[in-house]
Amino acid sequence: MKDYDFVVSGLFDGLFIMEDEQTNSLWNHMTGEAVYGTHAGDSIPISNLLHMNVTQAIEVDPETRVAISDRPYNLDNANPSRWTPEDKDASLNQVFVSTLGLEDNRLPRMDIGLGIWTEDTQRYYSVDALRRGGHSKIENLDGKDLLVVIDPLTATPRAYYWSTTKVERVGRELLLDDGYLIRNGQIFDENGNRAVFEEPQQIFTRWYGFSLTFPGTEVVR
Repeated sequence: MKDYDFVVSGLFDGLFIMEDEQTNSLWNHMTGEAVYGTHAGDSIPISNLLHMNVTQAIEVDPETRVAISDRPYNLDNANPSRWTPEDKDASLNQVFVSTLGLEDNRLPRMDIGLGIWTEDTQRYYSVDALRRGGHSKIENLDGKDLLVVIDPLTATPRAYYWSTTKVERVGRELLLDDGYLIRNGQIFDENGNRAVFEEPQQIFTRWYGFSLTFPGTEVVR
């Protein structure tokens, strides 16, 4: 497929819909699938867009360029614990609500968590459930070992394909089996060498958006 230019075109199920300027086809920004127009039924490659701070971004790529805004930063809103379903002020604008389809009421609409999906499985991990479970979950996903943790730096959940039997938080690091640890979002061995790992397709999102995109998704309590 040739290159296309995308703009935000509207809302569907309370989520933004992207439109390419070349054919005016409409695309689901989460799955990369075209839902209307010339390319309906086609898909474009997608990759994870993970929440991270500057330290973590530089850990991924030391050549990362950092843009610093001259706008004042509101420290009152800087607490990462704001990512919580107990936030009673969380609500959805009525313009977004008017576009919602039939909602899945197993969780509150504005619950926030990590949605993971493969070709065969769709699964949602509520931040609240992860916190109550010790800030981590050791799972199996389509036959692969899966580790889901709440990152100590960003307070947001993240999933790795990784085998371990324990997760212990020590300061800003997560200690795993065999001397491995998670630091700045990366996995290192006991000698400080960065390990190679894979990740499932994942997104940090509200429940309504993930459940409407993937009806019948598994909910991890």
